[in-house]
Amino acid sequence: MKEKADRQHAIQEILGNSKISSQEELREKLEKMGFETTQATLSRDLAALRVIKIPDAEKGYIYTMSSEMSTTYTYLEDSSPLHTCRSIAFSHNLAIIKCLPSFAPSVALILDRIDMHEIIGTIAGDDTVLIIMAEGVSHEQFRELLVTRLPELRGRI
Repeated sequence: MKEKADRQHAIQEILGNSKISSQEELREKLEKMGFETTQATLSRDLAALRVIKIPDAEKGYIYTMSSEMSTTYTYLEDSSPLHTCRSIAFSHNLAIIKCLPSFAPSVALILDRIDMHEIIGTIAGDDTVLIIMAEGVSHEQFRELLVTRLPELRGRI
C-alpha cells in the first residue's frame, strides 16, 4: 500500500482532471492507481486537503480543491441553482418546483431568503422543492411574483 502523502497527491490529481461526485467514485479511481483505502480514510484525506463540493450542471455536485475556488468561483457567479429549475406545478396552496438532481436544497434556500410573504415555507428533496403558499394567492399570481423576484426563473417555470 502506498503512503498517505502519495495517496493525497493522487486525490489532488484526480480532482484536478475529473468531475468526481461521490467518495465511492473517487475510491474506485484511487484503487485503479494502486491505492487501497477505506471510506473513513478517504473522508479524513478529503478534510485534510480541504476538499469541498460545488454545484455542477452535469453531475449535480462535484468535489474540488478549495484552493481552486478562486478560478471556479467566476463560473459559479455566472450560474445559479435557479437555472436548474425545470417546471412548476400546483395543488391548492402547494407548489412543486422540479430541478436537476441535487439542486433542490439550493433552490429552496434561495426561496427562503427572498422573504416573500406569499411563501409560508419550503421543503427540499433531491430534485423537488415543495413550497407552501399563503392562502388566497392564485397560482398564476404566485408564478408571476416568483419570476419578478427571481428573473432567472423566466422561461423555466
